[in-house]
Amino acid sequence: MPEFLEFRQRGTAYVLRDLPGGPGVEVLVMLHVDDPEAGVQVPGGGARPGETPGETALREAVEETGVRGVRFGEVLGSKLMAVPEWRDFDYQVNTYSWMETDDPRAAWDHTVPVTGDADDGLRMRCEFRSVAASGIDWGLDWLLGAAVPRFTAARALPGTMRAPGVGAPASR
Repeated sequence: MPEFLEFRQRGTAYVLRDLPGGPGVEVLVMLHVDDPEAGVQVPGGGARPGETPGETALREAVEETGVRGVRFGEVLGSKLMAVPEWRDFDYQVNTYSWMETDDPRAAWDHTVPVTGDADDGLRMRCEFRSVAASGIDWGLDWLLGAAVPRFTAARALPGTMRAPGVGAPASR
């Protein structure tokens, strides 16, 4: 008889945009202002009850960075991690999604709003970096190489990825 395991569901976001002034793609990264040892990360965090991994990634991107005009692309895949003695659960499933934005800012500072999560009040330095020079730590770039061509292909299709507003789904 299979055993069902308790786990924490997490959504991770690759927020992408075209490189201003030339060919290429940039990814949004964040640095913890008060904890430089946290390295270069992409937005992500734990799912709320009833929330899909894609919804989690989108919400976390906005909460953790304040990025504007973000639109969901698609879920890319998941990775199971054993995390005993690190969290309330022995396992965590990280689900990665890509999304796009037309936010024109190159870099900005952001304080995570109070939402009841462990991230409340964290100060972040948010930057768009070329994918090749993103410097993402902790293996969080695991599916970034798959996200870029899918983002590029979706942008090339007429009428796709142009819906206004946060969370607008991509048309297919």
